Amino acid sequence: MKIGILGAGNVGRILGEGFVNSGHLVLISSREPHNSKHVSWKQVVGQSGDITSFEEAAQFGEIIIIALPWSCLKDVLETIDPVYLKNKTVIDVSNAVHFDNGPRLLLQDTSAGVIVQKLLPESHVVKTLNTISDKIMTHPNFIEGSPIMFMCGNDNPSKDQVRALLKDIGWTTVIDLGDIRQSLLQESIMLACVISENQLQSSGSAFALLRH
Repeated sequence: MKIGILGAGNVGRILGEGFVNSGHLVLISSREPHNSKHVSWKQVVGQSGDITSFEEAAQFGEIIIIALPWSCLKDVLETIDPVYLKNKTVIDVSNAVHFDNGPRLLLQDTSAGVIVQKLLPESHVVKTLNTISDKIMTHPNFIEGSPIMFMCGNDNPSKDQVRALLKDIGWTTVIDLGDIRQSLLQESIMLACVISENQLQSSGSAFALLRH
């Protein structure tokens, strides 16, 4: 598939490389797509990936991934012609978190996923991959067992697409938590994971579901 990624930070580059290695075509995007800092990523992915503007990545992608800091997410989306996102599956990886005086959720009565869906009313937003760090977003391997990945969204066909993409990058157990309102639960799981990592001094962790 053609995948357009909004963002060229660690998350965008890691996911882009993971999907290229799974046989997809990927454009990541930045305000400065021609900056020399992106050259090494282009060399890694070769002809199956490139770096471009936000709007061009949105126009290119059959599926869009939002891999942007929460602080600039709304501003970036407002620069893109809505027609390029209409009726598309949009994967939201964002989290709205405060790290002052210990990590906590920035949003109290809503969630990042719900806000993204409101910003993109004609898109099918699916929340996933927000519960773990970029270090293990693709092909997570743990000695103790297989981690679990959650997702939620309002459109079942879009969630089917996302489930297939998650399996392409190594997530064997994917649980659908329900509609986009459950993104609040996923963002809380992310926070629990961050706090656990801090207390155990173990970065790159994930939760697993133990079955008897």
